[in-house]
Amino acid sequence: MVAHCGDANRGSFVHSLVLTDIASGWTECTPLVVRESTLLVEALERVRQSLPFALRALDVDNGAEFINETLIQYCTGHGIEFTRSRPYRKNDQAWIEQKNGSVVRRMTGYRRFEGIAGAQALARLYAASRFFVNFFQPSFKLAEKTREGAQVTKKYHTPQTPSERLLGHGAIPAEMKVNLQAVTTALDPLQLLEEIRAVQSHLVVLADGGLLPGPTSDEQNLTGFLSDLSGAWRAGEIRPTHTREQSPPRYLRHIQIAVTVPVVAAAGTAPRLTMPKSVEPLVSGVNPSCPLALPMVEATPESIERIPPIATSRPRRPFAFTLVWPELARRLEARPNISISELLDQLIAEYPGRYRPSQFGALSRRVNAWRKDALARGVIIGPCKHRTSGRPRNYRTRIDPFKGDWPQMCEHLEADPDQTGLELFACFQARNPDRYQAGQLRTLQRRLKTWRAQAARRLVFGIQHHPLGDQIRQPQPSLSVESQRWGKDGADAPPPPTPLSTPILLDLLPRGDGALLPPLGPLPR
Repeated sequence: MVAHCGDANRGSFVHSLVLTDIASGWTECTPLVVRESTLLVEALERVRQSLPFALRALDVDNGAEFINETLIQYCTGHGIEFTRSRPYRKNDQAWIEQKNGSVVRRMTGYRRFEGIAGAQALARLYAASRFFVNFFQPSFKLAEKTREGAQVTKKYHTPQTPSERLLGHGAIPAEMKVNLQAVTTALDPLQLLEEIRAVQSHLVVLADGGLLPGPTSDEQNLTGFLSDLSGAWRAGEIRPTHTREQSPPRYLRHIQIAVTVPVVAAAGTAPRLTMPKSVEPLVSGVNPSCPLALPMVEATPESIERIPPIATSRPRRPFAFTLVWPELARRLEARPNISISELLDQLIAEYPGRYRPSQFGALSRRVNAWRKDALARGVIIGPCKHRTSGRPRNYRTRIDPFKGDWPQMCEHLEADPDQTGLELFACFQARNPDRYQAGQLRTLQRRLKTWRAQAARRLVFGIQHHPLGDQIRQPQPSLSVESQRWGKDGADAPPPPTPLSTPILLDLLPRGDGALLPPLGPLPR
């Protein structure tokens, strides 16, 4: 099943039901206006009656249009063996997947076709393509495959069309073989190609939203097609449904700029161009100031077309470190792992106004090339060190848009710590609609993340600011009290407590209901 949905897989669009015979390669295609089991069974019945052989088995994928009671009952009633592929195994349907690309997609492209008009156009295309593919397109068929280590050798049968394979098969009745030979004799491949090209043009019009044009004279179209067939190869792919070639990258477009040669022609005469022949080298003794009489040759427009275009290239910028590169090379020999930023800082300090920080890329490319050659010479280059020049960095930072309202935002967060950054941003954006934009939400979220990390740190390491802590905190003794307790010089004083043990009071932590937790008992040994 091939979906003609275009770029958007939504809405109602036409599908193509594709069936292929593994033994002969005979391929049948039929359009479906919608993907529905009843329509699929009707299309399958029409295909079964038009096949030159009996339909004995049907192997499908795991789509809902195939795995349903309607199709199973149809196969059971007509004695058709019904099988399906393994889930998520595309290679189980390798034969039909090949035909989906080489037959359906190659003829219809990847446009979107909708409604009865699109299904009718596809039906007309498949009516002509079934004869062209099955009677005039030979294909290879694998005979054997052998593997010797990593080398795989494949051998194929002689290329044959599906009708030729049916004519050579012993299971096909003689009466059917006579009918196949009669159809092969009566068909005209050029007329089939003309019909396919005409329907492809109609499909392009339908995909673009136009109306289907009326029928034209087949004889006139065939005559024009045959007259243009000899030069059709100059335009390359002539199928209307093919994809256009992409333009070259921007950095290659200047190569295609060619210098045009002016052609001056008299009225009523063919344009001619006088071009100088190759100039011979000057002979010694000839005055160089005297103009040379160059021999001229006349060129016709046919010869002008064979002149290759002259490609132009952009002028390259001179290397800014050419004069100081010997000195830089000596510094690199002394310190191969010196930082490129430090080299540039040294140059800026030694030559003020000559070098700028924006030339870091040009210097890094030259230094990396030198280090690559140095490695080839056997120089050992260790890991690059950070710069030690001490020159301040010139980071370009943006102005904080929330600097003026951040104290008010902190008050909101203290009142409601659980509100998100989006809620806080919407609140202040409603107050000042001209100051904040939607792209600044991420900046506020980062600031909010920092504030919450600091709030959590205050909660863990700053419990002395809790009201309950203020009630139970004892005033620190003055210096005189300390000197009286631990002596005049404080020699017997214990060591000062660590920062972590000072504010934390594990024995008097508040619970959720406001009561105090009991003191912790001794740890078990």
